[in-house]
Amino acid sequence: MEAAQQPQYTVSARKYRPQHWDAVVGQDSITRTLKQAIDQEQIAQAYLFCGPRGVGKTTSARIFARAINGFDANDQEDYAFNVFELDAASNNKVEDIRSIVDQVRIPPQQGQYKVYIIDEVHMLSQAAFNAFLKTLEEPPPHAVFILATTEKHKILPTILSRCQIFDFHRITVPDMVEHLKGICAKEGIEAEEAALHVVAVKADGALRDALSIFDQLVAFAGKKLDYATVAEHLHVLDQQTYFDVVDAVREAEVAKALLILDGIISRGFDPHHFITGLGAHLRNLLMSKDASTVALMEVTDDVKVQFSTQSASVDLRFLVRALDAVNQADVQYKGSNHQRLLVELTLMQLASFTEAEKKKPELTPIEAGAWSADAPPTKAPANPVPAAAAPHAPAPVSAPEPEPAPAAEQPKTEEPQQPAPAPDPVREKPKAPEVQAVPSLGIAAPSTLMDVAKPVETAEPATGREQPVTGEAVEKAWETFIMTVESEGQFNLHTTLKATTMGFEDSTITLNVLNQLQTEQIREIQLRLNQYFADQLQNDTLKLVIEMAELESAAASAEFMNDRERYDEMVKKNPKLDELRKRLDLDLLG
Repeated sequence: MEAAQQPQYTVSARKYRPQHWDAVVGQDSITRTLKQAIDQEQIAQAYLFCGPRGVGKTTSARIFARAINGFDANDQEDYAFNVFELDAASNNKVEDIRSIVDQVRIPPQQGQYKVYIIDEVHMLSQAAFNAFLKTLEEPPPHAVFILATTEKHKILPTILSRCQIFDFHRITVPDMVEHLKGICAKEGIEAEEAALHVVAVKADGALRDALSIFDQLVAFAGKKLDYATVAEHLHVLDQQTYFDVVDAVREAEVAKALLILDGIISRGFDPHHFITGLGAHLRNLLMSKDASTVALMEVTDDVKVQFSTQSASVDLRFLVRALDAVNQADVQYKGSNHQRLLVELTLMQLASFTEAEKKKPELTPIEAGAWSADAPPTKAPANPVPAAAAPHAPAPVSAPEPEPAPAAEQPKTEEPQQPAPAPDPVREKPKAPEVQAVPSLGIAAPSTLMDVAKPVETAEPATGREQPVTGEAVEKAWETFIMTVESEGQFNLHTTLKATTMGFEDSTITLNVLNQLQTEQIREIQLRLNQYFADQLQNDTLKLVIEMAELESAAASAEFMNDRERYDEMVKKNPKLDELRKRLDLDLLG
């Protein structure tokens, strides 16, 4: 007796390949358009399906080929004489295209159309494209061509103009998670939503990749998939790691943050992978600041709650500065000779931001793009006596006990003047210059304070710094910033800043650049420049304006001159030129 044959295993990508329009995931607008074209009998002679891998291009082409012929998806009959699939990667010669041109004239044996699906069509040679042009533009009425490609930019414009183009987009994480849930229900697999979310993120928008990863996980873990198992097997850093890192730097616990980083590296993770993940985590914290931007986070609902909880304790200014520091580390990582040190310095920077906020809570407000959920922190008048004692040496002796001291030293003449030091605690506004650490720039701030402070009439907390600023001070701060950029190794930016002229008038710092490229370079660091000038000059009211110099006006006017006018302009600049012309007995034309 023969042994029973075991059923052959089929991978999920083939087993659950969509056979009708409703099963296509994440391409609703395209499937709706194709269905309506079939219903209205508006079938074009050529279609181009383009988009990244694993998003349903070939699958949609097969469904479309069956639909226009009225074939049933469940019918196992072979329709090879109606639907032809060609791989252009291995059939990219002129002879291969000529064989299609010869076959296309023969009408179909069944149905109404013969459909030619050419996959990876961008691999065709230019000669093959040219041989295909005439047939693609005027095929027989029974022929339909469906071209599929992942690199649309490599296809000749003459081919593109003869096709209806459909751009397939990447599958979103929620759509992918819902599709995986349906497969789990059919296969009897228990899977946590967080685990499926990790699979969807790892697939990077390709549903076929997600199904391949899913099969691999089922083979590894069996019928039960939890978050920890999936994260370990896919070598993905879990979200809790980033929550712990942010908590550590917010408490200025540098040692704890460095130990977390060391544990990550010892587990085999690339520090660059950690820094990019930290940037995504900080971005999600920023999105959590307002209810309208929470939808921009591609995480599960329980993780959104965790993000909202942590973002409530994190200041908006810290998030913006931290994102800038992490982005700088990401840009500099590949060119760094000591990559781990670069990441460690970034964590130290984030911790220093927290210390700076504790000592100087009146940081420059973020004017553009501020989240409504985050209000600027108010400064409490804590420890007013030391602040007042700084500019007056004798004051600390009598300030803590105002009654006994004057009674012993000046019983009669000075007693009416005793209330005079009372307003000093209110003069807390000049306290801000005491802390001038700018960690991201590595620049020491001025150590001297202004001798004359403006009197404060009310006892309300200070909301900003308004120290007098001179053009010389602005120019000196600008030169220091240029040297700092050079020391950081940003040579392209340093060249741009050296070519930029700076002006100052009425609390406005104007940077004059030469072209649009320099404008974009400076706009990328505009937030950093605003904070830098405010910290160095102790003035939060300064404005930074970027202007492009109009250098092309003279060239534009010269462009419309005739030869005689150009010669006259040259003679004005150098009269000896006309003498030379006369000596050589030359005539002017025109």
